[in-house]
Amino acid sequence: MALMTLTHEQVRTYFRDGVLPLGQVLDMATVEAAREHLEALRQRNLMDNPSQDPARRSFRLLMVSSHDAWFNQIVTAPAVLDAAESVLGPNVQYFQDNVFYKPARDGALTAWHQDNLWWHADPPNMLTIWIALDDVDASNGAVQYIPGSHAALIPGTQVVNDPKHGTYNMLAAEQVDAGKAVSFVLPAGHAVMHHCLTIHGAPPNNGDRPRRGYTVHLQPAGLLKQRVEDAPLLRGVMPA
Repeated sequence: MALMTLTHEQVRTYFRDGVLPLGQVLDMATVEAAREHLEALRQRNLMDNPSQDPARRSFRLLMVSSHDAWFNQIVTAPAVLDAAESVLGPNVQYFQDNVFYKPARDGALTAWHQDNLWWHADPPNMLTIWIALDDVDASNGAVQYIPGSHAALIPGTQVVNDPKHGTYNMLAAEQVDAGKAVSFVLPAGHAVMHHCLTIHGAPPNNGDRPRRGYTVHLQPAGLLKQRVEDAPLLRGVMPA
């Protein structure tokens, strides 16, 4: 893929809105391979179902590259790191990468939330790049974002009992002005980048197509004081 260094206007938009569509970051050969690797992980029963709706499913695998090293090529893709460097600065460190799968006519709702609920970054200067592995639009549950919502962490009031990650609170519907939500039509291989405090969620997948996605979460080097063995430096240098 071509370089993805952001323009000054794109950088301004990201910091103003907390969300920015990036365009294409993966070619179709890589997208198709990612789908195959995701399916292999699912067949090995490595993906859990955190859905709070017993009638709906929503599969995920956190830290996917630690289970399948193939995904490291997406973590280190120049288009991904170029975009991140444009807003994080020259020293970029891995934090996490995940895969998600919402089956057609079955995928569960994802409640409104802010990623820093779990990450506790201080300062909250982390980002997510969400890459579509299927064509994504409103019909199959495109992620929705609240532009400008990244000023502060909002204590959630909706209790979630996560089968693998304990109990925590996400944002209840009444805490979010859903009338301000935006979503993006993403052909497979295209991506959206959002700030770790940007409120986002996703409706159920009621469409006839699956909605598979991959996320990589990145930080300025040294922000979370992790061991480099657990969170590799991807660009630049570690601060002294």
